[in-house]
Amino acid sequence: MKRKTYPKTVLLLVVSAILLAVSCSLVRPERTLEVQIPKHPWETVQTKNLWYTLRWTSGTEIRSAYIGPDERFVSLHIPIGETVLIAAYPLGEMAPFGAIITPLDDGIQVSLNQNDGVVVNELIDLDRVVTQRLNYGPIRESMMKKTADLRRIEKVSLLRDLQNGELSQTSFKAVSLFGVDPFVLPNGLWTSEYLCDPSLYISDNLSPQLQLPEGVFRYLNADMNRVLVLIVDSSGNSYSYLKQSLI
Repeated sequence: MKRKTYPKTVLLLVVSAILLAVSCSLVRPERTLEVQIPKHPWETVQTKNLWYTLRWTSGTEIRSAYIGPDERFVSLHIPIGETVLIAAYPLGEMAPFGAIITPLDDGIQVSLNQNDGVVVNELIDLDRVVTQRLNYGPIRESMMKKTADLRRIEKVSLLRDLQNGELSQTSFKAVSLFGVDPFVLPNGLWTSEYLCDPSLYISDNLSPQLQLPEGVFRYLNADMNRVLVLIVDSSGNSYSYLKQSLI
C-alpha cells in the first residue's frame, strides 16, 4: 500500500498555523496608560521647555523614548500583571520625574513626580526578578513614615534588603542632612531643579547656607545661562562647579 503524501504547501500551512498559535499564546496582555510629565521648575524661569528621555520597564526589558519639549502627555502600552517602573529624565540626565505602577493600580492616567522619581532612579536598573512583582504601596508608606523627602531614604540598606528578599521595617532609614561647605556664587537668582527646594537669591557674592542629603543638585541661573552643580557624598563632603546650561 502506498503512503499518503501531502503537498509542501499543505505542510507549510500546518506549520505556520502551529507557530501562529504558539506566538499568540506568548503575547502578554497590555493596557494603555496615559503618562503626564509635570512642569519643570526651570521652565518657570525660562521661555523654553525641556526635552526628556523616558524610560520604562516592560517584562525584562527597559524601553526608552525621546520626549520633545512640547510633549507633556505620553501613551504607553504596559504589561498587565507586573509592576512597571517609569522615569522621565529632563535633558536626558537630570533628576527624574517618576512613578511605579503595580497590578493593583487600575487607573488609566498617572502624573509623574520627583519624589517617586528618586526611588525609580534607584530601582530601574535592578534585576527585574526583584522589581517585576514589587508591591510599591506598602514600601512607599513605610518610607514616608521616616521622611516626606524620599531623597533622604538610605538607599544602600534598602536596595540590599530588596535584592536579598529580606525587606522589613528596619530596611527603612532616614539619613541626616549635611551642611554644604561655603562656596562663592555669582549674584542672581539660582533656581533648583527640585520642586521641594527653594531657589537661591545671591547678592553681594555671599555664600548660600544649604542643608542637603547625599546626591547631585543643580541650580539654574537663567540670566547667565549657567548651571551650578552641587555634589554631596555619603560622608557629607560637598563639591561644586559651574557649567554652561544645555537649555
